[in-house]
Amino acid sequence: MPNLSIIPAAAVMDRELTPTQLRVLCAVGIHTDKLGGNVWTSVRTLAKEANVAERTVQAACAVLVERGYLKVVPRVGTTNLYEVQLDAGVHPVAGEGVQELLRGRGAPAAAPKRPQRTTPKSNESSEAERAVLQALWTKYPKRPEPHSFPAALKALVPVLRAGVDGARIVRAVERYATHCQLNKTEPQYVKSMPRFFADEFWRAYDVVLVHGRTREEWARSGQDVAKFDAMAATLTQRSA
Repeated sequence: MPNLSIIPAAAVMDRELTPTQLRVLCAVGIHTDKLGGNVWTSVRTLAKEANVAERTVQAACAVLVERGYLKVVPRVGTTNLYEVQLDAGVHPVAGEGVQELLRGRGAPAAAPKRPQRTTPKSNESSEAERAVLQALWTKYPKRPEPHSFPAALKALVPVLRAGVDGARIVRAVERYATHCQLNKTEPQYVKSMPRFFADEFWRAYDVVLVHGRTREEWARSGQDVAKFDAMAATLTQRSA
């Protein structure tokens, strides 16, 4: 698989795109030529790479075409060709007959955009909550199977809405990553991201670590906790 994904910068800054739609665009961008074109990869492959369902890819592509980030070139009897529009702006640039074209390929029509709400529903996430997960996403230790952004977000949102500062969560993830690195934790034993939040496992790392260990782990290993406290105090002063 190539190391790069070619997408327009405007898509990254487009607040109307959901994280799922952006991931689908990134999956398409993996297969472009240098000019963003000649993408003949199947919906099944894109769904696997974006870690979403095939219908989700189809729906996301409809939105991406409507927003002007993708162009569809139909081919009779085979898969569509996609082109990433590298000069796309942040405003919709829907081509003529786009929805009819996508319906003909089995993709559901994109729903009309609804006015943005200032307060999300209880089962929805806000932009700030998604930003916290984005901030810690690359810091979290790797597992054999890819992390699920929607599942992790679903578990993280209640923690944030309980009043926990997102910066604390990010620091806890960084400390957990350090812990796994120093203790050479095998990927299959890394805590899944949803359970890290839902089981409040993050609280164990919402503390100062000394050599990648919590105070409790230090004590269990038989080491002097007074030494831990002294070193922790020094680390706290340095970070203040």
